[in-house]
Amino acid sequence: MSKTATLLRPVKTGSLSTLVFETLRDAIFAGRLKAGDPLRELHLARDLHVSQATVREALVQLEQLGLVVRTPNIGTHVTRLAREEVAERVELRVVLEERAMIQAAPRLGAPEFAELGHRIQRITDAISRDAYFEEAQADLAFHRYIWEQTGNRTLYRTLDQIAVPLFAFVSILRGANRQSLKEVVQSHEGIVEALRHPSRKRIRLALRQHFESGLTLPD
Repeated sequence: MSKTATLLRPVKTGSLSTLVFETLRDAIFAGRLKAGDPLRELHLARDLHVSQATVREALVQLEQLGLVVRTPNIGTHVTRLAREEVAERVELRVVLEERAMIQAAPRLGAPEFAELGHRIQRITDAISRDAYFEEAQADLAFHRYIWEQTGNRTLYRTLDQIAVPLFAFVSILRGANRQSLKEVVQSHEGIVEALRHPSRKRIRLALRQHFESGLTLPD
């Protein structure tokens, strides 16, 4: 019997790939599957009573969300980033996101600011429930909306490649450690205010304040 057999329950009804995805996602955020743990298709298929093709589809979904890393000819494992890599990704994000905010600000009007307000509300709702996966996805959606407004697809893709595994890994650790999101997730209103009254100095300060505790890793 594989390690995952004692951690996961077989799926029974509904879209199988979606159910496998949700089963693995929930196990990751509950800490039953930890950062760096291998996810072997054959073992998962046997333990969950589904086909390998179904497991593969679920792993693709998890990979798109940054929750797992799939390496050709090697295998799949739950996302793990060394602290040095987290720091490097944050450093790059600050530089590129500053540029994105400067480019996006002139393009934002009342409808865009209203949409940002809706996205902040989704983050707030997830924080109130300590819903780690939902908060990470809502947070990423907030930032992605700003990146989209730049009209710079290369900048968007680059930020996405840097940020998605970062959001995923930090949220995995928070979920596994049952860390209170109210204590660690920074407000997003400062970013919106910097976009309303843009200057390089104001944007840089808003980003620095946002990242200082918002990406603190649990011990």
